[in-house]
Amino acid sequence: MLFDALDKIRQQTVITSVLLMILGLLMLIIPVQHDQILVEILGYILLLVGGVMIWDFIAGRKKLSDCILFTAALLLVVLGLFILISGDDILTVLSVLFGILLIVDGLHSAVHAWMYARRSGKKWWWILLLLSISLMVAGVVILNNPWWKTAHSFVKVIGGVMLYAAAVGIFRLILVWPLRTK
Repeated sequence: MLFDALDKIRQQTVITSVLLMILGLLMLIIPVQHDQILVEILGYILLLVGGVMIWDFIAGRKKLSDCILFTAALLLVVLGLFILISGDDILTVLSVLFGILLIVDGLHSAVHAWMYARRSGKKWWWILLLLSISLMVAGVVILNNPWWKTAHSFVKVIGGVMLYAAAVGIFRLILVWPLRTK
């Protein structure tokens, strides 16, 4: 059961890291005149990810952790719709969204570093824990967004943080897999 859970985490990490890298690179290289298009793409991506998570919940077992993910999926769908419908308060919405997502991802990674990597005998599980904490700190910094006033600089900051989150995910894969039993 432990190794099945780890295999699922590995698959999710690969998919998430690739998507974060692509979106992060787009955010860093996109010209200022295309920021609104990128924000709309983000809204559609949130709808898609939320829809897939809801479908996964409907098709899967109904454990407490799945119910929590279902709630997160509903929030993603609502935020995706809000991004697509509203345009004025989008910086506030995006800073809250990305800040919370990074904090949740950091917590998720920290739990898995503590519960799975440490238990499976990985020497470097504590590095994963430190990287998870750094993701949570990045989320708090984005939530407080004190230094940017324009959408374009905000998009650049988010793109850089997304690349960092993808790098943490890839590093997590390098340190944790392949698993060996004791």
